[in-house]
Amino acid sequence: MALYRIADSCTNSITPMSTTFILTVGFLQTRKKQAGIDTLVSCTLPVAMAMLLVWTALFVVWWLLGIPLGPGAPVR
Repeated sequence: MALYRIADSCTNSITPMSTTFILTVGFLQTRKKQAGIDTLVSCTLPVAMAMLLVWTALFVVWWLLGIPLGPGAPVR
């Protein structure tokens, strides 16, 4: 479940199915008239991939240290 939440949170900014995606494209077009979905994805993709790498690395460290994920939820 933790890995699913990591992947899901990182890809929310680049999916066109997000409820705020079209709103963000609209805000982007107020600054640059020719902007579209491709512009937004190309701007947010590097951030999404960096978040995915950092969150995955933090999870691996957390798992290797054996720290519980929550009360009564051991990592192993």
